[in-house]
Amino acid sequence: MRNKSTLAFLMGIGLLLAAAAHGNASEYADTPTEPADAIRIPRTLTLLEDTPYYVIPNALVNKAEGAFSPQTVEVIEAETRWAEMPNWWKIHTTFGDKWIKVDPGKIDVPPPPKITLMENTAIYTKASTQLQPSAVLSPQQVEVVGAEKQWFYSPKHDENELKWLKIRTSWLGDQWIRLPLKQIGSYYSHTKKKYYGGAEFSSVPLWNHVADSSASHRQIRDQIFTETGEFQSPLGSFYQVETPEGTRWTRYPGEFATEANETITRRQSAPLYPSPSPYSGKPNVAAPQTLTVFEKIEANPVRDWEGTWYHVRANEGEGWFNPNYADPEDAKPDNTEIDLQSDKTWLYQYPDSSQLLNYGVLGPQKIRASAAWTAPNGTRWFQIPTFLGNAWINLNPTRDRLQLPGREQDMQISGEISRKGAIYKTDNALTFGDAKVGYEHDRELFFHSGVVAKMYQYTVTGPDRENGWTFAHPSGYSFRIKAGEKKAAISWKGEPRRSVILSAAPVASADKEAPDLRIDEMRTLFGASTEVTPNHSEGCYILPNIRLALLTLPPR
Repeated sequence: MRNKSTLAFLMGIGLLLAAAAHGNASEYADTPTEPADAIRIPRTLTLLEDTPYYVIPNALVNKAEGAFSPQTVEVIEAETRWAEMPNWWKIHTTFGDKWIKVDPGKIDVPPPPKITLMENTAIYTKASTQLQPSAVLSPQQVEVVGAEKQWFYSPKHDENELKWLKIRTSWLGDQWIRLPLKQIGSYYSHTKKKYYGGAEFSSVPLWNHVADSSASHRQIRDQIFTETGEFQSPLGSFYQVETPEGTRWTRYPGEFATEANETITRRQSAPLYPSPSPYSGKPNVAAPQTLTVFEKIEANPVRDWEGTWYHVRANEGEGWFNPNYADPEDAKPDNTEIDLQSDKTWLYQYPDSSQLLNYGVLGPQKIRASAAWTAPNGTRWFQIPTFLGNAWINLNPTRDRLQLPGREQDMQISGEISRKGAIYKTDNALTFGDAKVGYEHDRELFFHSGVVAKMYQYTVTGPDRENGWTFAHPSGYSFRIKAGEKKAAISWKGEPRRSVILSAAPVASADKEAPDLRIDEMRTLFGASTEVTPNHSEGCYILPNIRLALLTLPPR
């Protein structure tokens, strides 16, 4: 799981009543986990303080069902970064399986049953370096029977911090060893063919830049090697790789290159690269034909946007092909007139990629497309003839214009977004500059409606005889709310139009000003589209200025 920044963005959308949904969360029910195996994931977990628990691993849209007091619990599955950062654990309880999220400094776990010593290691009768070593063990697998508390954790996040573990020997009984955190793990041998786009390799196992400055280090790019083993630890893995220079170690996992027996029929030309990277060299362009695939590298979560690479044979020779770095098969002929008004429009060799066409760029001008294609993410690409040959462009929606054939009378609407400023949270208070704009209560964000109204150029009047407050915008839109009442009255140019049922009633303000609004109600009434991220620690208002070109609105 990625550690995302904690920002809450709010976007005013003119006077539209936005039915905004909850913001994007970085935690979901499909959080990637592994089952407890006592090797990568401990089978038991000791909580060192009160810990909230949840029905699914998502603390953003689910409130805690309760909290566990300090105790030892049975682990079912968990994320793999539990020794480095706050981690989700699925645990078994007397009232069903639950999820908890805890920082590594607030837990303890038993050590793995076995570890692999990767270098000569001194053993001691007690956990003290003041004693003479009982002996020195050569690299081997040893049985672990104990460890110091929090043997996996470094408050300073220092992977070389030394930790004591108790091991069992057949000739001296139980002994103690002292290892850097990154060396507490196990080695597993295997054979896997992998592609390394860019990785640093060392001749020293479990190396680091400081302690192993004299070791042989080399940056390797765009190579396929055989991985022969992996050293797994709570802090990650080191991979053993066979290279032309001999056995080397890297922290980069590489990408699996698997055998394949399939074909790809191309109606367009196919660029064949020297290795599975668009930056590996100038491609050899194959004419339209059926390509024979004998190896491929599947898209993975790290670079799923890049798609699958295919090692193919063609009439022109052998190479790596990726549909994302080629003209799309489903592009359609197009004759759209494009008015480029942006200062710069970059020319791309292929759509939906980062490959520029000889760093070509166009200034403001009118051009005509020859083909068009819509990418899976919805971006519309146009192919145009240029002085560098056929190129692909995508448009700046706030500045560039299209003139569709046969639709010359269409009216176009454009918009620009300008940033208003940032909101910060200190303790439970939300501040905008020196002004207090709201607060957090029970994990909900509340805003002072009067302060928000000024940001959006509303005039606030109230309280009236019924303790209601009216918010009026110069455009004619207005609404009336009342503390404790889950209903807002909407008016247009002074005439009542309809009522809106709110998901929560406005809250009476402590300073007897206009009521406080929960973030959902602010979205509804002020037309704010929002994105909320974890912890609510910061926020930002963004106010778009909407320009309407050649458009005359009807009176209603």
